[in-house]
Amino acid sequence: MATKTAPKTQGRGSHRRRAGGGRRRRQGSSFVAVQRWIHDLPRFRGFPAAQRDATIGRQIADNEEIEDAPESAHAKRTAQESFTPEAYMVRHSMPWDNGLQQGTEFIAYGESSDRFENVLRRMLGHEDGIVDALFSFSRPVTGGYYWCPPLQDGRLDLSSVGI
Repeated sequence: MATKTAPKTQGRGSHRRRAGGGRRRRQGSSFVAVQRWIHDLPRFRGFPAAQRDATIGRQIADNEEIEDAPESAHAKRTAQESFTPEAYMVRHSMPWDNGLQQGTEFIAYGESSDRFENVLRRMLGHEDGIVDALFSFSRPVTGGYYWCPPLQDGRLDLSSVGI
């Protein structure tokens, strides 16, 4: 998956410091990751049924998770409980179709952008060389991170960014 990176004039660390600082200073805040994916649905539909199921790691017919799915299955690559530390996030995908292309708008909410980054790294095969099978018919085309400051006394607390 493609991710938005900090401008070349800054290091990754400076972006994180500005957007809420270290863990202690980010307490109560959260991060939102958004990605738009384009799916090649004719290609996916052309896969044999068993390959479609194995790609996702779920049976398409009833959405049941396949326990012995291949390691490249999307459900296995992104299982939140399989990370150390666990990568729990609130996440949701919504389909879109503009008449020419179709895909998914993916949104994840978490207390840290690190959780989303860890999932992306695994999907790309950075941990073990196994690339998520989702890439066999889908690709991310846009993405961004958003910092959501905490509330204090019912108001946004922007003290961690000097405001």
